[in-house]
Amino acid sequence: MTIESSGAISLGTTAGTNRSISGELGGTQPHALSEYYRDGNYSDGISISAGSTSIPTGGTGSNYYGQAISFSDFHGVTAPETGNLSNTWFSGGLGQQEPGFSWANESFTSTTNPQAGANLGFQNDQTNDRIAMRYSTFNSGSPQTFSYAYISYTGYATETFRAKCQYSVTAGGFNSSNAENPSSFSPASNTYANISTSSYSPQWQWIVEATSSASTCTLQASSGTSASDDRPYWTVANSTETDTVSGPESTFGGTTTYGASVSLSATYGTQGGPAGPGICIHEDMLVSTQYGEQSIHDIKESSPKIWSWNSSTNEKELVDLLQIYIVEHDNLYTVNNLKLTEDHPVYLEGNIRASINPEKTLENYELTVNELAIGDKMMKEDGTLETITSIEVLSGDYVTYTLKTEHNNFYSNGYLVDSEI
Repeated sequence: MTIESSGAISLGTTAGTNRSISGELGGTQPHALSEYYRDGNYSDGISISAGSTSIPTGGTGSNYYGQAISFSDFHGVTAPETGNLSNTWFSGGLGQQEPGFSWANESFTSTTNPQAGANLGFQNDQTNDRIAMRYSTFNSGSPQTFSYAYISYTGYATETFRAKCQYSVTAGGFNSSNAENPSSFSPASNTYANISTSSYSPQWQWIVEATSSASTCTLQASSGTSASDDRPYWTVANSTETDTVSGPESTFGGTTTYGASVSLSATYGTQGGPAGPGICIHEDMLVSTQYGEQSIHDIKESSPKIWSWNSSTNEKELVDLLQIYIVEHDNLYTVNNLKLTEDHPVYLEGNIRASINPEKTLENYELTVNELAIGDKMMKEDGTLETITSIEVLSGDYVTYTLKTEHNNFYSNGYLVDSEI
């Protein structure tokens, strides 16, 4: 029960049960107001949320009580929620802790201001009772790629979760001053920040860039013998930091390594970067999610559950979003009302996959599919089949996407299409 927002307040119940500091925040007699500074060091059954910012934090050492504390600081304060956060760190499809070994390991060479980087952020997905992690490794010559992982919680309907990262990354190379170590919006090492319920925040990001001929910029963090070593090591916690989970960490041969290694390098030179995937859908094609049809750009920021087709049960299912690729392409076609690249498979009657150019699909992705033709019937989200009446070239360069789900498919503009990542 929240303490009243105005009027008299007491330590005990003199002013009423809904005006009692100890009744809401805990504590046993004899009470003292100085016990209730918001400093994270509580005893006597006291529990105060980090989000109760009207209560002063006190201070340190001999000046601990230098900040005045008064009864009015407790108007409108609510005790922290109780619940359970997953006791295991985020994991991927192969069971390894995320971000995986390839995160923040990128080397890129170009004569056009080459960049390489990595970022990671969290979001509190209250609708699905989980904390979502989004992470990416990138360079200036490749498509945007985002991966997602999740941990669940129970009982925390409105809890303010927090996250922090312990890190010590070292910049090097002739262009070392160009390194974002980390980017300015990243919280300082070992500093908690509240996790947003509407976007990926906080985020930590590291970027290297080379701007002059024959120069290099690097960022390195390889030592991970403890949780306080160089490699980025995250902790997610409830508002009172009594329910926490930390990672990543891995154990091989009896030795535990903490954190994710960082090895980023940008070199000004003539070697180009890798091309992006060819299989993609036009950005205007909306994806079917738990909230209805959404743009890929909105999905990237909110990571909702995605409607997918389970070919084993022949049923539609809501599944987790695992990856997103966003890249520009010039080899698109329009098939009825669906815009896609020539090598992107769609699903036809009987769960048969087909693309406009099966040879390209096989060449690029080692996937054997049929060739789309007028008269074929495409599977739709509403359970019906739609006969293909037109296949036309869509000239120009367009932003495109694909995304990965548990069943390797999703609904785009109402049509069942393949993930093929």
